[in-house]
Amino acid sequence: MSATRYGFIDTTGELVIPSPHGTPFAFNEGLARMPAGDGWAFVDVKGQQALKVRRAFSGFSDGLALTDTGFIDTQGTLVLPVAFKANFTRYVIAGASYANVGRFGSGLAPVMRSGAKATDGYINPQGEVVLDGFGGGLARPFLKGKALVALKKPPKGEYWRLIDPKGACLATYPFETMSTSFSEGLALVQKGKTFGFVDEAGTWVLEPTISCWEGELSECWFNEGLARVKVKGRYGFIDKKGALVIEPRFEAVNGAFSEDLAAVKEGGLFGYVRPDGSWAVTPRFAVAQPFSHGRAVVLLAE
Repeated sequence: MSATRYGFIDTTGELVIPSPHGTPFAFNEGLARMPAGDGWAFVDVKGQQALKVRRAFSGFSDGLALTDTGFIDTQGTLVLPVAFKANFTRYVIAGASYANVGRFGSGLAPVMRSGAKATDGYINPQGEVVLDGFGGGLARPFLKGKALVALKKPPKGEYWRLIDPKGACLATYPFETMSTSFSEGLALVQKGKTFGFVDEAGTWVLEPTISCWEGELSECWFNEGLARVKVKGRYGFIDKKGALVIEPRFEAVNGAFSEDLAAVKEGGLFGYVRPDGSWAVTPRFAVAQPFSHGRAVVLLAE
């Protein structure tokens, strides 16, 4: 077996882009970041290096990626300088200090301030705060022009708010615990000891009858019409009516369906199944990630 254990496979399971220096990250907006020995490279779907940087902290989103110098565009031009202080626990952007900064979406990136009384906000690509006053954890990145934010001191019965890039409130939600974003128009909500799904208006689409498992709301979301569930220690997939379309037979599921394939674990190894539950790539990997741009990150088994 080759000494290279990490890399990208195509949809047939063939390793097409080796990553000999360590774990790469998924493709986004046509480029993927991967260790390159003396730095980090952004490569295209053919494995050709498009950019080289010293450190890459995020992939591209909204045309920008966070590196050790700040946010760069796809040409490698520095768009927004960022200084990292106190062992990467403080981000200094346009003269202001933040505890964290998220990815850009709809021209905005969420920023978190330090301190018990601090509130979150959103900056533009010039580093200017253009939306402010959100708290309760990092204000969520924008996805398709909408973002979920948790309010620091919410009015009675309001824990979450869906906003547009101007800060206008599109909807409010009375749920203490819900997923960090909507996917295919649905968000997972915890009610008591069960889960269910609501639409953007806050209306139940799937009543809360799904048993809670592992307390991880981020683990379950709809993509390509299916969402994973856990039943008696095994994983399967439901449709938007709540019907089991793939019986719970897997030891683990990594992510959701993407490009008609899902990474699932059986017999201690990962492979990929189709929406009908049949194998597209039989289990052969120690780790497998979802597909993006026809490529998926894997760790080859010993």
